[in-house]
Amino acid sequence: MRKNTLILGAVAASLVLTGFVAPTFAAKQKPTPEQRSEWMIKRFDTNGDNKVSLDEFHAGTAAAFKTFDADGNGQVTREEIKAQRKAHGQEWRTAKEKTGADKTAAMEKLREARPMLPGIRHKGFKRADTDKNGSLSLAEVTARADAMFKRRDTNGDGVIDASDFTKTKKI
Repeated sequence: MRKNTLILGAVAASLVLTGFVAPTFAAKQKPTPEQRSEWMIKRFDTNGDNKVSLDEFHAGTAAAFKTFDADGNGQVTREEIKAQRKAHGQEWRTAKEKTGADKTAAMEKLREARPMLPGIRHKGFKRADTDKNGSLSLAEVTARADAMFKRRDTNGDGVIDASDFTKTKKI
């Protein structure tokens, strides 16, 4: 009888714990295409028309390039990327330690400020480094940004807006 009570207690405790943990897992869902489009448009749309032009995309890419080019020599190395990502990661950890509205504001500020640079990941770096000198120039990064822009502009209208992120079936 005591064994059954212990087993029942363990099952009840696990159900209670599962109830507390489930919302945490539910909250970490992959962003929807609509959320991704909203974030991207918010980040790059400088004139407030809810669209991102190629010029706006280039301006954002150039700003990110300056952020990564720590020594200001016009080249971004893998080491500079690692250092910037490490620093940004530390900023995230600091923001996560805050609570309430302070935490929300800090996280939103970091999300908006996070520099997006074509070639930031290893495979992307290799693709972007067209002259194979081990670093990225602004011209190489801009060329990758153009390719990204073209790929994101699914309807080919020359701007990226919310309609480029929705999935529609072609008839």
